[in-house]
Amino acid sequence: MLNALIVDSSEVFCKQVMELLKAAGFEVDIALTGTDGLDKAKASRYRLICCSDNLRDYASSEFCSQLRAINGYEFATLLVLTEQDNAKILKQALLAGATDIFSKRDISELEIYLNRLSQRESRQLSGRVLFIEDSRVLQTIIIDLLTDMGLDVDAYNYAESAWDAFQSGDYDLVITDIMLEGIMSGITLVRKIRRMQSEHGNVPIIATSGFDNMSRKIELFHMGVNDYVSKPIVREELRQRVFNHITSYQTLRELKAQQQSLYSLAMLDETTSLFNRHALREFAGKYFSEAYRFDRPLSLAVLDIDHLKRINDSYGFERGDQMLAELGTWLKRHVRDVDMVARWAGDELVFILPGCDIEAANTLMERMLAQLRRLKPAGLSVTVSVGVAELRKEHKDTLNSLFELADKAMYQAKMAGRDCVLSFDEAETVIEEMD
Repeated sequence: MLNALIVDSSEVFCKQVMELLKAAGFEVDIALTGTDGLDKAKASRYRLICCSDNLRDYASSEFCSQLRAINGYEFATLLVLTEQDNAKILKQALLAGATDIFSKRDISELEIYLNRLSQRESRQLSGRVLFIEDSRVLQTIIIDLLTDMGLDVDAYNYAESAWDAFQSGDYDLVITDIMLEGIMSGITLVRKIRRMQSEHGNVPIIATSGFDNMSRKIELFHMGVNDYVSKPIVREELRQRVFNHITSYQTLRELKAQQQSLYSLAMLDETTSLFNRHALREFAGKYFSEAYRFDRPLSLAVLDIDHLKRINDSYGFERGDQMLAELGTWLKRHVRDVDMVARWAGDELVFILPGCDIEAANTLMERMLAQLRRLKPAGLSVTVSVGVAELRKEHKDTLNSLFELADKAMYQAKMAGRDCVLSFDEAETVIEEMD
């Protein structure tokens, strides 16, 4: 429960602040004097106290000092609301324990602060923490704190067991003591985690230690810990550090997932889930540069689905899209891992076949056609016409020039009766015979 106490001699202003607090989700009590405010604070436990700087019986600095001396108010949020910009008074209030100071003339700033405080306090975390501590008493205290925050905790006394768990788990935070019993220290555990190549190696790490040695602390930051907490651990301090690290890490992972999703949308064809033309142009350079650099063969094939318009007219675009989707899924399984297949246009697909000369590319495409005749994607009999061309290093072929050759061969395959594969050389022969 979020509760607040307003201490101000002005009933009008108390009512104004009360409305802000209630709108932010707080339950509110009011005290018109500092004495009454301190009595109420002793009788209850308030998460937030708003104190005026012109109380009848207390200077704001004195009230702050008296409040902080009450047991349980070491970490409460204490705001001083002021009508005048007196630097000396404000500095004294901060030195006496005020959390922050707001002007009564700009109530909007206070409203923003209260709403953010409410959101922060009421938000329940979800996540998984790997916690390593060999003190049973401290381990129990920290586990209670973390579970109260809504977190799942895997706790270990030894770094060896924690390392085994980390390799098979997915954690949002690691909290480890540096000096541990057993062969492996907390320092070694940190080093192992940071040496991992996967994304798990970037998990935030909070190191704890009862030996507040400056050189060791600096070395830990060099090794990659995100934070350092000295013992004895202050619960509220650790709570906020845990909150900050987990929310930041989860936000970063969400952003990366969104970026990956946007990347997929930009690079993948929506219907077939194959690469699109943009992706083909972006990745083709690597295939061509390696073929030239290492003097390796490279072929490109253009596949055109026969009578796609007739299929859409006869069965509808929904059935046609289903056919394309099933064909795309099948093609990704059919091609080699090193190959690239992309949708170039409505009925055209392009294959980049590294390491394949014209004969090997023809054999690969012929085998694909033979299997496709039996596939019947979306229950439809589908045939394709394929043109193949091999990279001509002496002509310094590019993606565009090689595509043009394969595309010519594909059109000749259609003229030859469809449902077949022709290479660029064969296409030239067909043209000569027709002339």
